[in-house]
Amino acid sequence: MFARFRDDSFYSPGSVVTPGVDAPLNQSPSRTLTLSDGRLLSWCETGHRHGFPLIYFHSQTGSRLEAELLHDAALAADIRVIAVDRPGIGASSFKKMRGHSDFAPDIVELLGFLDIDRAGLMGWDGGAAFALAFSHAHPQQVAFVTLLAPVAGRQRKNRRSGLGVLAAAVKLFVQARHRLRGARIEQCMSRLRESLCYADRKQFDNPLVYRLLVRDAAEAVRQGGRGVAQDSMLSLDDWDFDAASITVPVDVWRGGADTLSAVCHARLLQNTLPNVALHSIAGQGHFFFAGSSAGSCHGSGADIFRHARSALRAF
Repeated sequence: MFARFRDDSFYSPGSVVTPGVDAPLNQSPSRTLTLSDGRLLSWCETGHRHGFPLIYFHSQTGSRLEAELLHDAALAADIRVIAVDRPGIGASSFKKMRGHSDFAPDIVELLGFLDIDRAGLMGWDGGAAFALAFSHAHPQQVAFVTLLAPVAGRQRKNRRSGLGVLAAAVKLFVQARHRLRGARIEQCMSRLRESLCYADRKQFDNPLVYRLLVRDAAEAVRQGGRGVAQDSMLSLDDWDFDAASITVPVDVWRGGADTLSAVCHARLLQNTLPNVALHSIAGQGHFFFAGSSAGSCHGSGADIFRHARSALRAF
């Protein structure tokens, strides 16, 4: 079924690393799997190598590298984080996706290859809808769902008129924007920092977190902007699944000062999902779980994984 399995270096060979300044958070290798239709699927693992598996769905402008932010907390909680690049992002081959559910078959193949029967799911930002789509399509393979600062769509019946035109326009804009990014990624990140809340700006001032986010942004457009453009379009599109029928337990985490994920997204999920708990972290932003993963405060990576473990025990 699978033609090829390959290990690649997670980082550029021969790069100079200054310990404590720009050292990577985790040196886990990335891997690519040839799927049954011939496409490549790229993923990496972080956290505890032999822990309970958790599939990580990255943000709509990021890649699998984001999972490094969760390494320490996942390691302490005995969680094996498996972060997967969506089509056209990182080293994953592009394919046209008409809805969030179109990514689920790739995850099914990966779980089969890794001999995993059941896993937790985690989605950050625009990755939330993909996590929900998989839990809807394959509930028997999902133990729990954790959503971080979700950017959620809406039920198909609530689709606004003209939204398809807007989504197409955004797709074209993102493609053009990412063709020009290249060496200017750090400049773009600097502009992004200015739009963030105080707590998120502090995260950006952490050299480890900042350098990871720069590498992550570069990896996301490694093949060009087509994959990120498709992700951005889907983030505006309606759900192609019935969220109200998802029975898997879902925890939604959001920073109270988040300027990138509006509170209406979390409220929509709270009002739609039948088995959901909403956690608001006062004074924190979009990156509330980064850099504090070893701590035990509310909303830290350790706290999030504790809740996930509780859901796993209940399951």
